[in-house]
Amino acid sequence: MFNFFNELISDYGLETSLINSFNIINMSNKLVYIEGHKGVVSISSENISVRVKKGVLCIVGKNLQIKRISHTTLVIIGQIKEIESY
Repeated sequence: MFNFFNELISDYGLETSLINSFNIINMSNKLVYIEGHKGVVSISSENISVRVKKGVLCIVGKNLQIKRISHTTLVIIGQIKEIESY
């Protein structure tokens, strides 16, 4: 089965331990897909904070919404201005 992140790790010779942390895809600053989250810390229309293995991700923007959430994945939509990692 094809796995986008595994292909990137293989193609670019990255450490396989990277796949055990978290992964992010930002699509045109309109949608953020996060794989490997550990839960939502805070949520508002301008800031969504998500716990990941090595800290917290803060998605900053306007009209932010959690569109889909599962045990390990999260989709956020809106006007994304920046993604910060702490």
